[in-house]
Amino acid sequence: MADQTERWLVQRWAALEPKLACEYAYAAALQGADENLLVDAVTIWANRTPAEAARWAGNLGSPSLRDAAIRTAYSIWAKKDSSAAAKSISSLRPASARGIASAATAPPHAGKSFANAMQWARSLPGPIREKTLDAILGEWTRRDPAGAAGWLIQQPGDVQWALVSKLAGDWVRKDPNSALAWGLGQSTEVALGSKLALGPVQRKFFEAALGAFIGTDPQGAANWLASPMGQPFFTSRIGSVAGRWTSMDPMEAANWSLSLSKTGDRNAAIAAVAGTWARTDPQAAGQWVRGLSQPNLKDTALDSYCKSLRPYDAALAAQWATEISNPTMQKSAVKEAADLWLKHDPAAARQFILNTTALDKDTKQTLLR
Repeated sequence: MADQTERWLVQRWAALEPKLACEYAYAAALQGADENLLVDAVTIWANRTPAEAARWAGNLGSPSLRDAAIRTAYSIWAKKDSSAAAKSISSLRPASARGIASAATAPPHAGKSFANAMQWARSLPGPIREKTLDAILGEWTRRDPAGAAGWLIQQPGDVQWALVSKLAGDWVRKDPNSALAWGLGQSTEVALGSKLALGPVQRKFFEAALGAFIGTDPQGAANWLASPMGQPFFTSRIGSVAGRWTSMDPMEAANWSLSLSKTGDRNAAIAAVAGTWARTDPQAAGQWVRGLSQPNLKDTALDSYCKSLRPYDAALAAQWATEISNPTMQKSAVKEAADLWLKHDPAAARQFILNTTALDKDTKQTLLR
């Protein structure tokens, strides 16, 4: 209730004395108040006199609060007078502030002509240019991915190379099937415009699009990879899908992995699940691994599980590795864990090495030298 009251009072104050209200909100945010207190005050000021609000925001000492204030002021200013907002950016200090202002100004400045806005952005200096181009292309892609793609493939190779990953990521989050079809040069829809020519740019687009799809929606990516269009890439992406899915929902990922029909695919997926799950919840992952009934699959999971445990708990990894049934795989996993264990706790590691039956005499001697 107190927070709501304070926000209401600051909003009323900003309507009367915007600078004083913004200064109060800034000081309060530095002391732990909600950042929205400052954003509210700057919004009211920028709607009245955007140039003053933007100039004040650019002089704030806190980088994070300065960015929030600049982003707010320039977003509003650009909607009112994008040309004036764009012209003022060069006077901002430091460089990071200019980047934030450019990115905030870009979408409104684009107006009805994203192509013109991209041309404007390309005239900006250095890092500001890249950030602004990304902002405009992102907005264009959200509204009209085919239009943005059509523009990009008409640009010089260096521009295509710099921006194609941005296009791919934003497009695949909006419409995965269309983005991936275009990236593969297999689009048949007239609305999607020209096909992307095969070559390095096409490969970069496809890699970025599929990577973003897996990162944001691994289950959807798994379904696409199982489709006729995605099937050629299924095996090579199994581990990425399973690992990312595990980070979101381990049991769903595990069940999907076990359902795969091909042995190689299933093993790769299970290894990714076990390895990823071991890093987030080793106890639950260990229980799941022990519950696997098929010996070969269990060994694969155990080996991956131990590899993830080894960097931060070599002793536990060594103990788990002894449960691997395949002699060759067991020996390798135990040896790797024991070798690392020796570096952190030589006495305990030596005792383990001497007593374990998972290592032959020669390997023990090699480790204990």
